[in-house]
Amino acid sequence: MHRVTLPLLLLVACGGEETEPTAATSEATWHADVAPVVASRCGSCHQPDGIGPFPLTTYAEVVAMAGPVEHSITSGSMPPWQGGDDCNEYSNDTSLRPDEKELLLDWLAGGTPEGDAASAAPLAERPPFQADLLLPLPEPYTPTREPDDYRCQLVEWPLDETAWITGLAVEPDQQAIVHHTIVFAVAAETAEQYRGYDAAEDGPGYTCFGGPFPASEDHVDRSDWSIADLQEAVASGEFEPGLGGARWLGAWVPGAPSGAFPEGTGLRMEPGELLVVQMHYNTQSAVPVADRSSVAVQVADAVEREAVAAPLADLGWLTGIDLLGGPMTIPAGADDVSHTFRARADSPYFDSARDVLGLGSADPLVIHNVGHHMHLLGKTGHQSVAHADGSETCLLDIPAWDFGWQGGFALAEPVAMQPDDELVLTCSWDNSQANQPEVDGEQQPTRDVAWGEGSTDEMCLSTLYLTGP
Repeated sequence: MHRVTLPLLLLVACGGEETEPTAATSEATWHADVAPVVASRCGSCHQPDGIGPFPLTTYAEVVAMAGPVEHSITSGSMPPWQGGDDCNEYSNDTSLRPDEKELLLDWLAGGTPEGDAASAAPLAERPPFQADLLLPLPEPYTPTREPDDYRCQLVEWPLDETAWITGLAVEPDQQAIVHHTIVFAVAAETAEQYRGYDAAEDGPGYTCFGGPFPASEDHVDRSDWSIADLQEAVASGEFEPGLGGARWLGAWVPGAPSGAFPEGTGLRMEPGELLVVQMHYNTQSAVPVADRSSVAVQVADAVEREAVAAPLADLGWLTGIDLLGGPMTIPAGADDVSHTFRARADSPYFDSARDVLGLGSADPLVIHNVGHHMHLLGKTGHQSVAHADGSETCLLDIPAWDFGWQGGFALAEPVAMQPDDELVLTCSWDNSQANQPEVDGEQQPTRDVAWGEGSTDEMCLSTLYLTGP
């Protein structure tokens, strides 16, 4: 199976700390002007033994790869950032600013002058993530699927009192192959179900894709559910779309600017719960070796505002029930098909989040972070808040979906969603023959596709990091 990578709600790859604007000039040199930008935007992934296919930490390394570097800049493929322009501003935006892009291209076109090392500008140093708990994977795992292997392992939550996670990161054991990590939480009463997934497959953990349960399987049996059953399950929080009954906690990718959640907020964890840690290993530019990475978390006894990571999708898409809107059909051969879902903030779709946050139906919800998830056929994505007065706030626009570089979008300014506002979620897909994935080295024929948990199925899922006002 040709696979790339999966979502992240809070963080995004291969970026770094903000650098001060630098005036573009043909007289720019490596030491005085270019090195700080490369270190900030590229160096965290492109380092020796890093996930980047080649290091970009020295003048010689960058000059040797000048052609690919220039192509990546002009094409916009690096640093990886999927957010489109003119939608919103994000505190974790890793894309090159216009002044940085102009500086680098002028320097490359001007012959890549090195300059005087004595004039070297200081490189920004990122403060280390201060973790309260370091939770290693139970066993080392050596990737067996090439070039992309998705593996879930279960980690026992160690605290015996209620706590709040206020930040999450990862300490990769083998950083050359660790492409991303996603962490879910499973309630104590459903932990045995996930232990069964682990026991059913040889080796550490089990193969997973898209969510925390075994790949290509949907373990939610809705064949005899009535509409009342569905409404009750959504309102109670028992059924969370696309996450197999687990809760999203966060995601990590190499070069993530920070592991901290919005200040004063946190996600509740209870004694007896499990962490499901999904590791994406990529061995395209590295030899598979045994990895035993650790999840690093910050915890607090209390927070000012409890948060919840709330997944959102059309129940008609998930169930195929016509009375709920019908399935998310993507016809075979269609190169541009889209589906849109709208949910009022006071609708049952948000009842579970409101219950967790202790909010009534008349209280606003505050959106801090936005995640977007599709699979391999994804083409574009868009999310916005349609206000009752007819105005609209764009949350996220993805003009060219790339499954290989998913991440979360941290809003520079949170957006309040009033009870009569609507969350609008739109996805489009390319299901043409030319865009089909490969299985065992052979491109698959196009077919009708709908919602599903398998890697060759599709999704259109929003994940919002919410608090009360």
